[in-house]
Amino acid sequence: MFVDEATITVKAGDGGSGIISFEHQLGQRHGGPDGGNGGKGGNVYLRADRSISTLLKFEKKNTFKADDGEKGGTQEKTGASADDLYIDLPVGTMVYDGGTDEKIVDLKEEGQTFLIAKGGSGGRGNKAFSNSRNTAPRIRERGGQGQEKYLRLELQLLADVGIVGFPNVGKSSLISKISAQRPKIGNYHFTTMEPHPGVVSLDEWNDFVAVDIPGIIKGAHKGKGLGDQFLRHLSRTKLLIHMVDISGIEGRDPLEDWQIFRNELEEYKSSLGDMPEIVAGNKIDLIEESEIERQVKKFNKEGLDIYPISAATGKGVDSLVKETYELLQKERERAEEREKQEESEDEYRVYRFKGEKGFRVFKQEDKFVVEGREVEKLAEKLDFSTEDAPSYFHQRLEKQGVISKLKENGAQDGSIVLIGGKEFELVL
Repeated sequence: MFVDEATITVKAGDGGSGIISFEHQLGQRHGGPDGGNGGKGGNVYLRADRSISTLLKFEKKNTFKADDGEKGGTQEKTGASADDLYIDLPVGTMVYDGGTDEKIVDLKEEGQTFLIAKGGSGGRGNKAFSNSRNTAPRIRERGGQGQEKYLRLELQLLADVGIVGFPNVGKSSLISKISAQRPKIGNYHFTTMEPHPGVVSLDEWNDFVAVDIPGIIKGAHKGKGLGDQFLRHLSRTKLLIHMVDISGIEGRDPLEDWQIFRNELEEYKSSLGDMPEIVAGNKIDLIEESEIERQVKKFNKEGLDIYPISAATGKGVDSLVKETYELLQKERERAEEREKQEESEDEYRVYRFKGEKGFRVFKQEDKFVVEGREVEKLAEKLDFSTEDAPSYFHQRLEKQGVISKLKENGAQDGSIVLIGGKEFELVL
């Protein structure tokens, strides 16, 4: 079964919490602080694997979570960091944010890895807070939360050439003739349900990848016959072999079929309508030479070249493959030139946050909001149930200028302050 879309949720591991601990020394109730830091939570990576051909496995399992880091130990021992989690996906998988539909990454190379969710950092134990003014701190941090992402996966097969056409024109027969791919072939009017990629070798050094796209019918760009699901696999191809049945044994007009299919490509995506193609007229083994010539002239009159072939007997197939490879080489060269031009035109800018010392303060209804990465991270990780956490937090806010900025914005003793989604009462 071929599955080319899936949604998954990934969750990186949370960091381990630091601990509060004191050395036990002979003759003393408590020695110095020795609470260790927590370990880092595991990251989640996406990895492209050519041995996987579909997204089928994500129908059974669609939630993935990395392990959490271990909490700190006594004697300043740092908790163990968790192993990273790797999720293997087929080469050619496009990854989108499941909420915004923004493209995140295109996994188009074997072994390519991408950090999709970062593990939480370990929280500090009380040893990290000790200094000459506070030699016995009772304070610790919780581990940071690992990132969580909801993702939409879309597989677009990586192939140089797409073999397209209406159902029962001989696409599967052609792919089986020119490659090692052996799809099931039958004489039926409904279409096969999955693409069939195969490597086409001209000789020891020259080859290309072709994919047989399941038969597209009129209205495919609107989803009729599952056509819109299959058309996306043409987005990466560089050219098309457009197959038509020139035998006419089913009462269809091959030129009319060609025009309908080109319209479907144009309606789905304009770039597909502009894609270069080679028209292959299949099933010449079923008609007389005079009819073949008539069909060729009919296409030529419309400014189209057509290559008469028989996928069943192999007649004309070698010439078709050779012509396809030569045109493909030209398209590869054009693609390389376009990539070089795009790279030279790219401009990279670095934007930095321009806030007051890395934070900003504003009033929201009757509360004051403080935004800033460092301040919010501090509020998130500190364990405020510990004895020294409130005073430490207040000292850090004063040192960073947050308290004075709150005063400037009208905050008074007892005002409610929101930092990182948590509410605090301001004490002045």
